[in-house]
This record gives sequence, C-alpha cells and structure tokens, in this order.
Amino acid sequence: MKLKVILDQWFKAKPLSNTNRINETAILPSQERYSGYSEEDLWVFEKFKNIEVVAEKDFIKNYLGMKMRPENLPKACHHLAGGVEGLPVPANWHAEAIEHIGLLKSVHAANGSYRIMELGAGGAPWLISGALAAKHLGITDIRMLGVEVDETHFAYLLQHLADNGFNPEEHYLFHAAVGSEKGKNFVPVVIDSANQWGGRPMLGREESEVTYMTYVLGVKKPDFKEIEVIAFSDLLTIEPHWDLVHMDIQGWELSICQSAVNELNERVSRVVVCTHSRKIDGDIMDFFHRNGWRLEHEKPTRFKYIYHIENLENMTIVDGTQVWCNPGLLKKRDTIS
Repeated sequence: MKLKVILDQWFKAKPLSNTNRINETAILPSQERYSGYSEEDLWVFEKFKNIEVVAEKDFIKNYLGMKMRPENLPKACHHLAGGVEGLPVPANWHAEAIEHIGLLKSVHAANGSYRIMELGAGGAPWLISGALAAKHLGITDIRMLGVEVDETHFAYLLQHLADNGFNPEEHYLFHAAVGSEKGKNFVPVVIDSANQWGGRPMLGREESEVTYMTYVLGVKKPDFKEIEVIAFSDLLTIEPHWDLVHMDIQGWELSICQSAVNELNERVSRVVVCTHSRKIDGDIMDFFHRNGWRLEHEKPTRFKYIYHIENLENMTIVDGTQVWCNPGLLKKRDTIS
C-alpha cells in the first residue's frame, strides 16, 4: 500500500479539528469522486455509530474502540495520539469506507461465532476491529488468524492485540509469508518498519523484484532474508468456516486464491482484497466472478502511467479494494441457522 501518499493527501485536504474527536470529513476529497459504495450501504454502521469510546492520550482510537500505538505507525499519524475517530465515511487515516463496510457486513452476517483472517496483517487493524465489532453484537466465540511477514510489524501485531484486551496465545498468529504452497522465500530487510508497509516476498524474476523493492523501500539496493511460507489452503482448513478473509499482500493475492479455490468456495463467506495494479484489479475480478462470487464494492487502483517503468505496480499511487461475498455459502449458513 502506498500509505505515505494516502496520508500526505489526507492531511493536506483539511486541518484536523482541535477537539478530542478526529474530524472524519478531512479526507481525500479527490478520491471520493468514486466512492465504491452508495448511501444505502451505510446501514451497516447503524449498530456501531454510537459506541462510547473514551480517548487515551497514548493511543489513536477508532469508532469501534480499537486502539493503536502511534509510535508503531507512520510519523504522519503521531499527532493523532489521544484522538477518537468518527465513522470512517468516506474514510479514515487508514482506509476508505468500503473496507470498513466489508468488515462490518461480515460481522452482521456472523452466526453465533466470528472467524476472521488477515493476510499481510501489519499491526492487525482488521483483526482487532472485526473482533471488537463482534463483541459489541454479543458474540464471544471469536478466533483471529493473522499472517505478517515483517518481524517488527509482527511484534506490533502481538502488542496491539494485548492492548485491546485479546490474548495472542488464544489466536492463530504467524510470522511468515502466505503463498500458493508451503516452502521458503526471501523478503527485503526493512530498516524503518514503522514508516514502511510495502514489502513483500519475492514475486517473479529477481531483477524485476529488486527494481520494485528499490522503488517501494526507497533504497538503492535492498538486502533480502529468508522467510517461511505457509500455504493459503492450509490456513483456510484451520477452521471449518471464515466470516472474513482480508488480504493485502502486495501482489500475491491472485496466485494464492487460485491455489486454494476449493477451500475458498467451501469455507469463506466474504473476502476483502486490496489490489496493487490495474492488471491485478482485473485478474482478481475475473477470478471471483468466474467462481460464482458476488462483487459488493470496489474501487480500482489509482496509478500514474510512466512509459519507461517495466512493472505496473511501480506506477500505483493508491491501492484498489474489492469486497466479494460468497452467496452460496451465505445462503447455506442462513438455512442452517
């Protein structure tokens, strides 16, 4: 994700208020020209809009009460410490409304338990937000699964779960990469993890990957280290059903979905996919559409075309998002309930 670009645009759009509540309108007016949702979709916030969230000086809190440590986030976020966000419509500092809508729809559709998986979890914002939303609706049987490739980000993940009242030992948490099959791969060595969230395992030819990582990490030539890779299909079989799988793994999304198509169709009710090039936008859309899923929301990747750049992902300015639901599985679970 080109998080720095998003944050730079957000904070230039409109100054934040000096009150305790973060001004939810101060966000990306240029992106709102294509929201990816309609006014009718905002019903999903109804049960969560009046949650009483008390500010704490050492944390940033969202509308669900999820708290994040500012020092574990990019520097552009540090001044938000002590603030409480309103509803993320059209967005908050972290993501646009459609990601939150997809998350809350998965909670609304949960039936007595809630299972959420976040691939490329970073500090686990979607795991924690989903779990807190489920608790707000009275669901206590909650399991989270997070996979994060960066060692420092994985430490943030463990800390943030504990900060929000969850015991990391009660959930499935992996410092690893996720791939189409089990094995090993190489990831770039990141020096400033709090300000860098775009690393990924090697994908494709080495020369192309070095070019991509040089651009993303802003270094002359990155070093790489070996990392364990867990097969996506193995993760999906840990639980018989997943209410939501959120994936943001910097270009690996299509290959892992193709490798685990049967498990996805049989076990997952809803998917939120972050996309990283216009080609990936189309590839992901084609994959889920052909497999009978229904597209609920989407915003395409924003990019700036640069003729001399080989890798399309290096032209990306802001990642895209797609929200898909599995109508056959949702209908089956409604029938069972």
